[in-house]
Amino acid sequence: MHWGANSSVAVAVLIAGVITTIVTAIIRRSPSRATARATREGVLFVVSTRMWQRVLIRTVGIAVLPLAVMLLLAAAFVRDPEIGMVIAGAAMLVGGILFILLARGMKRMRLEVTPDSVWSFGLVRGPNEVPIAELTSLEPNPGDRFGGILAKTGSSTRFGATRLMLGYPQLIDFLQQSRPDLPIPDGSWPLQGRAVASR
Repeated sequence: MHWGANSSVAVAVLIAGVITTIVTAIIRRSPSRATARATREGVLFVVSTRMWQRVLIRTVGIAVLPLAVMLLLAAAFVRDPEIGMVIAGAAMLVGGILFILLARGMKRMRLEVTPDSVWSFGLVRGPNEVPIAELTSLEPNPGDRFGGILAKTGSSTRFGATRLMLGYPQLIDFLQQSRPDLPIPDGSWPLQGRAVASR
């Protein structure tokens, strides 16, 4: 049987769909509260990435590094190495290092929510305080296949979260209670069910 480009794309889309469905089902049945400790006083709750996400990304990075080194060493000891082997080895080396750094950044990335503000910790940057009163809109997070929310002031994104994150349902509850004038967009409700039964 001949597999064309369209068949390969269809299989990739099918696999991505199955993975998304499985992860969504797991998240719906798993705890939603973050266990990460706050770094300041007066924090109501924390929104953070899940440990299995960080472990998975770090494991992939660690697994790729030895393969990259083997490819580069093989290319170094061959009299006439193929350029493809060198490029693949270098790309895998850089990718493995980036995955490990990403896992480290994901451990740091969080939102610490206080009664009147959200402290946003990025992958690398220091914490940034966002007063809830300054928010002008809530929009769906287009950068994640599982969905999420972006809090904005004008056109500037002040903080964001995905529906996979621990503490996400509590964040939606908090935004509804503290800023009832800003509607929660469709596609941003928690995977565990709507924070409030009716809008």
